[in-house]
Amino acid sequence: MSLTMGFLGFGEVGYYMSKGLKQSGFGRIAAFDKGHADGGPFAATIASRAEEAGVDLLPSLAELLKQSDIVISALPAKFTLDAAKEALKCEISARLFVDVSTAKPAVKKEIEELFAARGIKFADGAMLGPLPNYSHTVPILASGGGAAEWAELMTPWGMKIELTEGPAGTASSIKLVRSVFMKGLEALLVEAFLFARKSGAEELVLNSISETLKGPFQNTAQRMIAADLVHAERRSHEVEESIELMKDLGVEPIMAEAIVKRLKKSASLGTREELGGVPPKSLPEVYEIWNKKKYF
Repeated sequence: MSLTMGFLGFGEVGYYMSKGLKQSGFGRIAAFDKGHADGGPFAATIASRAEEAGVDLLPSLAELLKQSDIVISALPAKFTLDAAKEALKCEISARLFVDVSTAKPAVKKEIEELFAARGIKFADGAMLGPLPNYSHTVPILASGGGAAEWAELMTPWGMKIELTEGPAGTASSIKLVRSVFMKGLEALLVEAFLFARKSGAEELVLNSISETLKGPFQNTAQRMIAADLVHAERRSHEVEESIELMKDLGVEPIMAEAIVKRLKKSASLGTREELGGVPPKSLPEVYEIWNKKKYF
């Protein structure tokens, strides 16, 4: 069966997914991007990338919805709901509408309800990896009424779509939890290496952190989370000293100040004394303590 894939928005998602799908032998891929249609500052980049990926750029949203069997909305989260409502004003030939934005679960659920009223299946997709590395094989969690059909249609082309139980928004909620760590780690690395650069110690710090974090991540995460229950107070004081030096060097301690706030919150639980200074041995033990202390 020949399918036409349509991308609403042709940024990183559309570009990398299209390149990978085309290399896997997928048929026609089309896209509509308002920034290109309006001649915005990225119009030339969009056109160049579309040509490179073998994607047909269409002049309007209406044309995209008429010509596509599957539409993937890959817009910034703040535009997601309005774009869906605009799409529903048009004639839609697509059998499936997928949203891979980071919009919150309530928005995804509302979009699913809007499309269901038109008899169109909807899938909530959450990408869990860097597109430049994976292209169309990026791990994706999917929920909603159209998730199973999306996986069935696209798995033969190499897409890695894992179904998660629950309505639209379930996949996005998992993505948003993960994003706190992944995007937070990026921001923390930037701040730490601004500090390291100002201190003239960037290579030493990089090598030291690399050595400390060797080994399976699950073990590192368990060790750090458990240790927080007994060492948070001491560590908050250590980071406060770091903040003073950062200020002396002219580095704004945005992440560092947030770290102190979180560590002091953990210290206020009083678990260091209760545990006799010995961290729990497992994450379930940590979760039990969090529940008991109402640490939410």
